[in-house]
Amino acid sequence: MIKRNHSSLALLAAGLLALTGCSGVAAASVDVPSEPVRGGILSYGTDIQPVAGGIDPYSSQAFSGMNFWVQIYEPLLTRDDSGAIQPGLAKDWEQLDATTYRFHLRENAKFSNGDPLTAQDVKYSLETMADSGNLQARLLNEFETATVVDKHTVDAHLSGPSGTFMGVVSDAGTGSIVSKKWYSAASKEQRQREAMGTGPFKLTGWQDNVVLELRRNEHYWDPKLPLLDGVDFKIFPDEQSRLAALRQGSVDAIWLGDQQLAEQVEGEGFEIGHNAATRSLNLFVDTRKGPTADLRIRQAISRAMDREKIALLASYGYGKVSGIVPIGDPAAIEHAENLPHYTHDPEGARELLERANAVGSKVTITYPSDASFSRDVALYEVMKEQLREVGIDLVLNPLPWADTLSKYATGNFTGLIAIPGVARADASAYFSGFLAPKAPTNTTGDQGEQATALWQTLNTTVEPRQRQEALLDLEQEVADKVLNIVPYVVTQRQELWSSRLQDYAPDPYSFRINLKKGWLVP
Repeated sequence: MIKRNHSSLALLAAGLLALTGCSGVAAASVDVPSEPVRGGILSYGTDIQPVAGGIDPYSSQAFSGMNFWVQIYEPLLTRDDSGAIQPGLAKDWEQLDATTYRFHLRENAKFSNGDPLTAQDVKYSLETMADSGNLQARLLNEFETATVVDKHTVDAHLSGPSGTFMGVVSDAGTGSIVSKKWYSAASKEQRQREAMGTGPFKLTGWQDNVVLELRRNEHYWDPKLPLLDGVDFKIFPDEQSRLAALRQGSVDAIWLGDQQLAEQVEGEGFEIGHNAATRSLNLFVDTRKGPTADLRIRQAISRAMDREKIALLASYGYGKVSGIVPIGDPAAIEHAENLPHYTHDPEGARELLERANAVGSKVTITYPSDASFSRDVALYEVMKEQLREVGIDLVLNPLPWADTLSKYATGNFTGLIAIPGVARADASAYFSGFLAPKAPTNTTGDQGEQATALWQTLNTTVEPRQRQEALLDLEQEVADKVLNIVPYVVTQRQELWSSRLQDYAPDPYSFRINLKKGWLVP
């Protein structure tokens, strides 16, 4: 029933990192040196600047922040493209017993101001993650404390076995290690707009909605990297404008959400790389008040949705039916279309509404209206028509992304709210936003109690087969109670770049982490 995931993303890498070399006339041809060349500023066209927490890795949960701060901050461990855990800031590690992990740090790792990384920084970072109330904290339920063994050795102590701990400390988006001296002294505002990490780049400039300027960290522990002098992330909310900038040569690389649009450049001399199918559009549900507090109405909404049709019409034919864990993650359950209330059943939906005396109910859906989210707009129109056919009036409430994210982060919405999802450190992380007890984003109320118990079981289960069984139980419970709705899942991004950029490849986690390995033809 579940795809086997022996701590590996091999399936993800094999099927979703195919790079296509294109030849054509639009991109200027260049003479490529036989050896990599150091230097140059890469200009990368992106969609949105960090919002709601900025680039503070312990307060922001937004992908818009993650894919910037991974250039600046690093985790203790890393994962390669196959998902295997590799050294990071820790050159090696060991599990001393069921609840104790020891990490041996690189002696030459330094922050961008030249201060050495020490075990005190790691202890502070792990404990701050666990106390943050953020995504990391929800996955570090078993973490108790860290102790300094010596300057370059630190032990992490857990209260019990954890199925999520190693995922957090090896994930670039959640496991960031900060400077205790800098982070503890910085204000909340400084942490969101400034940074000091051990990563290959450092932040040197930020013009709102124009550009974020990163420059090489001259103290980076790997003397061979980065090859670039820096990266300018230029903001183009509109995808057509981003593509035009690439064609005109004003940027060297871009990423696009619209796979159909990316295919237009085939044959024009640009490289095209596809990220993983981990971009799920999650509809978080308020089960505490209003029409969606009635289980029958929620089940009617789910049955009224023709997910196959939505995937075809609302995502240009590239969408797929998925459970909460997106199908691009090897942990995802197979045959998600068989989950409770996933089958398109308009008659059953109408019967549920009639029993609830709720025909004609109005349900509001809040969603981001920014240009960078334009590929989702068709979904809401299709959903509105499908729900209208069974007797539900779906009220569309478009808002700027920052406002939408704020409503989600505080739980201040009614009905449904749409938040795009990204690859997570562990399968359980996909559920934490709406099941973690006391989290503001948990709007499931009493109706989510059983799902929360199953989620907690998943968190503390280590044995792979048992974890897979726990995940299936959780997916079925969430679908049956309709605590979260995933209309479809698509490829996270498509990256395009000119022949000036060499030795670059998208990573399956959609972080652009391999920019540190790329170089520019002079």
